[in-house]
Amino acid sequence: MNGMRELCRRHTNLDSADIEILEGIAASLQYTADLTGSDIFIDCLCRGQSQCIVVAEAKPFGGLSAYSSAVTGESVTPDREPAVFTAFATAMPVRDIRAITQENRLVRQDVVPVKNKADVVIGVLIREKDVSERVYRDRKYRELAREKEEQSELLEVYGETTPYAPSLEQDRVAMKEIHHRVKNNLQMVASILNIQARNSASPEMRAAFRENVSRVLSFAAIHELLVEKDALDSLSVREIIGKVCANIKHSARCGERGISIRVSGDDFFLDSNRATSVAIVVNELVMNAVEHAFAGRDGGTVVVMLSGGNSYHTVTVIDNGSGFSLSGSSSFGLDLVSATVRDRLDGKLYVSSSSTGSKISFDFYR
Repeated sequence: MNGMRELCRRHTNLDSADIEILEGIAASLQYTADLTGSDIFIDCLCRGQSQCIVVAEAKPFGGLSAYSSAVTGESVTPDREPAVFTAFATAMPVRDIRAITQENRLVRQDVVPVKNKADVVIGVLIREKDVSERVYRDRKYRELAREKEEQSELLEVYGETTPYAPSLEQDRVAMKEIHHRVKNNLQMVASILNIQARNSASPEMRAAFRENVSRVLSFAAIHELLVEKDALDSLSVREIIGKVCANIKHSARCGERGISIRVSGDDFFLDSNRATSVAIVVNELVMNAVEHAFAGRDGGTVVVMLSGGNSYHTVTVIDNGSGFSLSGSSSFGLDLVSATVRDRLDGKLYVSSSSTGSKISFDFYR
């Protein structure tokens, strides 16, 4: 452990108590590596914060390592291992992000932040494994299963030999028309809610109407893209989230209140059902931050970070407000977010909030 302590003292701002926490974790790295069949590392942020350094590592038993030599003491940069720096920035777990090792091999990383007693991230625990072939095979199996299911549903409706079964092109035209009508109806509902908001004398009622306008418009944004895009089963998440955030900026008058909202990170594509679920969750998280995080303050910033993985995607909403609980005094927002992540995305939700801001992250199987 002396080598690890020396590396931390030479390259980081960690104190003895922080280093002791990392040493305790490092003591069990080999068991974790053997149990998971993966390379396990502890990285720490260097003083300049432009790179990290590997302070501990363990290779799995049986020659399953992706490395031919030790990398303890080697540097880590954002362009090669983005998940490491995302975990430091968000203080949230990051799963299944591509990385390039010091030996120029392609791996997948799961990264978990390590915090001290003051809830400050002092390092990250990393699991690396090259699972590209298995992931590709699993993805093909899922695609085939989905295609088979869609074919079965079509046959149940039209029958295998009926002459009235529509062609693929007719089906696509009909679906685009349906989405166009749904979009128009949702925008009409949003307009009605806006009128009710303006006519309401109660500030609480106006806020509630604005939140529901934002929810309805997030649904409308999905259907608008389904009308615009030729690929009805593959939607850009970054484009969708951009529309959701634009709606919130307008409905919550963010410009007047000095609140900025921006989207950063990767773009990835989802089918319409899963894209709708992601839009619902992001809408709730961003709207909640806008409504509650900056009370009594002159503006603030909300950032939506997107991390696309080969098996898992991660979305993180970060604000620099004074801390907040989801949906204020009501549990509806929290219930909606939790249920959507759990039941519709089969994902996990992570929440961290303090007087310096909040970070809420969810990841889900792609």
